[in-house]
Amino acid sequence: MDSTLFYTYQIYFLPKPLARNLQNLAAMIKFLHYFLFNRSMVKKGHPCWIAPSFVIRIVQCSIAIFLLTQSNTLQAQQLDTWFTADRAVNLPPLPSPGSLELFTPYAPASNTAVSTWYDFVDYVAQDAIPHPSPANYPLAFPSGFDYPYPNSGGFSKYLNPSGSIPGIPTLNRNAMNFNPVARFNGSGNGQALHFQAASRKQITLFIVFKGEGAGNTAETQRLLFGGDVDVHHINSFLDQWTTNLSLGISSGNRFSVGRTWFNDSGGYFQSGSIDLLTKPTIGTFQRTTGVDSERLLTHVNGIQDISTVRSQIIADNDLFFFDRLGKHFNSNDPNRNLTGDIAEVLLFDGPIPATSIQVAESYLAVKYGITLSNGPGLGSEVGNTNYNYLAADGSIIWQAESTYIYDIGGIGADRYEDFESNLPDDVGDLKLRYNLHQRISKSENPEAIVTISTNSNFTTDNLDNSRTIVNKNGESTYLHNFLLWGSDRGNINEIFTELPAGITSRIEREWRVQMNHSAGLSPISGVSVRINLNGSDILAHGDCALKLMIDTDEDGDFTTGPITMIDATSVDALGFAYFDGVNFDHRDVFTVGFGDTTPPTASNPATITVCDSAPDSDISVVIDEDDNCAVDTVTYIGETSDGNTNPETITRTYRVTDTSGNFIDVQQQILVFSTPIIDDIPDQTACDSYTLPIITGTNLSGNQAYYDLPGGPSGGGNQYAENTAISSDIILFIYDETGSVPNCFAEESFFIDITNQLEAGVDSSIDFCETGGANTDLFAALGPTANTGGTWTDDDSSGAILLDPTNVDFSSITAGTYHFTYSFPPIGGCLADSAIIIVSVQPAPDAGTNGAINICEGTILSDADLFAALGGTPDAGGTWSPA
Repeated sequence: MDSTLFYTYQIYFLPKPLARNLQNLAAMIKFLHYFLFNRSMVKKGHPCWIAPSFVIRIVQCSIAIFLLTQSNTLQAQQLDTWFTADRAVNLPPLPSPGSLELFTPYAPASNTAVSTWYDFVDYVAQDAIPHPSPANYPLAFPSGFDYPYPNSGGFSKYLNPSGSIPGIPTLNRNAMNFNPVARFNGSGNGQALHFQAASRKQITLFIVFKGEGAGNTAETQRLLFGGDVDVHHINSFLDQWTTNLSLGISSGNRFSVGRTWFNDSGGYFQSGSIDLLTKPTIGTFQRTTGVDSERLLTHVNGIQDISTVRSQIIADNDLFFFDRLGKHFNSNDPNRNLTGDIAEVLLFDGPIPATSIQVAESYLAVKYGITLSNGPGLGSEVGNTNYNYLAADGSIIWQAESTYIYDIGGIGADRYEDFESNLPDDVGDLKLRYNLHQRISKSENPEAIVTISTNSNFTTDNLDNSRTIVNKNGESTYLHNFLLWGSDRGNINEIFTELPAGITSRIEREWRVQMNHSAGLSPISGVSVRINLNGSDILAHGDCALKLMIDTDEDGDFTTGPITMIDATSVDALGFAYFDGVNFDHRDVFTVGFGDTTPPTASNPATITVCDSAPDSDISVVIDEDDNCAVDTVTYIGETSDGNTNPETITRTYRVTDTSGNFIDVQQQILVFSTPIIDDIPDQTACDSYTLPIITGTNLSGNQAYYDLPGGPSGGGNQYAENTAISSDIILFIYDETGSVPNCFAEESFFIDITNQLEAGVDSSIDFCETGGANTDLFAALGPTANTGGTWTDDDSSGAILLDPTNVDFSSITAGTYHFTYSFPPIGGCLADSAIIIVSVQPAPDAGTNGAINICEGTILSDADLFAALGGTPDAGGTWSPA
């Protein structure tokens, strides 16, 4: 490669005879290349290695004759270089033939330095790498900046930048619609990566970026792709000079084109006309060449911007060998360095048809949440009324319309692969051109509030492999499956018009869904929808009763046709409402409504037992009321009684009502027991004992009883049954209770004063001899229980006092019946006690007179003999004793 000049020629579609001649000519060039030089040096882009010989020079001139200045279609267009931040960062791509659908290796963690950004198309050295050490500049790429052809005029044969040495960007994993970007810090020496491009003639470039612009020349604009150099490549011997391309963001945030070359007198610069507002942008650039001319064409987010034909003697020359991302090669000014993000770069070898541009822009728009438009104005600002999104096979996946034009986003899977073919009869090999598997998505427009995911996880990025896959049927080419949506960007506050049954308000904003999938694929279903309602007054109802309303008859009128309602799974503290398990159909329209049709919940209040009368109604007895909207009130409705007693059951009804008028009634039962009323017993005085009477009263429970301590059964005293005889002084309590909570009770007390009966003695009789007198104590005859102090009366019951009980002369008592009465009148409740003493005067016994009897010695006398010896009239029955 030291002395070989690298030319790239493009074969255009021509009439068949002429095309065949050109093909034969190309075949001859290819043969010469293979014959004269190492075949392994062939690069992509239909190159021919031409020796510096007269023969080859003739061939060059012959080819030049057939070049046409304008053309729209190429014979063999292909994606030549592909940098994508979601994979093949710092590790080479892993897919092998037959596994092109694999997304491996995934991007590393955020803040990882990007040391190599691998080209994902072929596995040759078109990888973007860091700036080499100046000592290695003369070395061949990738170690240094050596390029294949010598310079003239004494210049060095390799790129020798005079700019400061940049660092390398870092990866930000979740930066643009849940996808990674390479983040460039432009401060100081800036950050950059570079690669040696094989596509250097007619090219089409797509670059997804975000950043602020500066500069108004090719050299001073903030660089995205290409880059200016101090020492341009020239080769006077072969009259072959390369030219430098700089694509960047110029002052006013314009996507701009710069061209520089040897002795360019300041070069060429064309600023874009559209302010990108520092928002995510798909920049599209296309360069086609004619004889000493080139056409430069740009689009930003689908809108054609720059379109200029530049005529200059070397305008059709090849582009420079190296391209940079993030910083010009010769930059020492931080203001020229990119401060921003680059997410993806697609470099095609040659111009591609308008439809292919539309396909690529659609792919990038869905992946990075960018709203496309054909203008005028960015789709992020004015919406999209005229740009149809296309799948890889050209199918329309978003049909532009007039209402739902804003914040278009989507999830889906699609893949574009084809066979590389350098010449008409060269089949080549299968190449992956792009691969989409977007499983969570949100428009990057700040006004966008809808995110849709294939599962309920909204916390991780699109590379989270636990996300539900989109059906794409393995690795088949051109199978697509999309779910896209766009809004009318209505207000997010609630309105009260166009409300279906059960909905009391809704937000004004609506979204249209469009779905498209290849035959044999299952449409995307069961998705989760997150809607940011922060700031919407519809949340004033609480975080409940929000419904995703889906109009399935496609007319966008929520009062006609069937409406599907899906309750919000949750609403978080930030105001994000989540809806899970959502199934859309093509052209469904959806919005968010508030429709609380769910009654509150509450339990019946606990039954209470009261005495005599129910308490006043009290709504606080409903203690577990809850509403799905957390807004409820409790009111007292009324009560009924069963008319019974002990207990009377009163049923009270309370109503729990939410702000939407839904309610639930709960009931509380109140058991009313009547407190017993005990008839009072006055204090009692009794003689000897008092028999407890039957307890009487009203509402007695049947458990009423007497106790010698207050408090009834729980008072600790002794219980006394009715009819019990009380024989000592005591205070007794009459107690009765219902026995159930709250245990209605009554209690009365009385005193029993017991007086012991004083005895007059026992009836008795006294006999005494008439000759001796009644010299006997009548009291002694009453017995030991007799009490003195009574009165003695005679037996005629006249009550005449015969004896003074305090001065009794018992010697004067004569025969007769005597009554002794104690304590008269009654004392202490005891009646007078009396006893009868019968006094009998008996004649004196007659022992007869002394007598004498003479008997003979030895004579034995009997008692009768002795009695007969007595004189007078002795009484029998006496006893004999010696004198």
